[in-house]
Amino acid sequence: MGLSRGWSRELWLTAIALVIGLAGMPALIFYTGASLLGRYEGASPVRIYESVYGGLKTGSAAWIVILGPYGLYLTLRALKGWWRLGAKPA
Repeated sequence: MGLSRGWSRELWLTAIALVIGLAGMPALIFYTGASLLGRYEGASPVRIYESVYGGLKTGSAAWIVILGPYGLYLTLRALKGWWRLGAKPA
């Protein structure tokens, strides 16, 4: 697959993060909310997917749900780089 190269590895990690955001995050939000708060009337996994994907058109917080895993990856990568810069001996 050529994952040792910089750009191809970044593209694969970006694609994986977006798939997790598109497919996994709404389900994770639903099941976590249902287990912690209990299910409310009319709640279903299908409805949360409809709500998130419908929110993409209106510019709501659905973009945060979808791009959240990628943002976490970028944050961790930035922290790793910052840590390496600070770890150099003086």
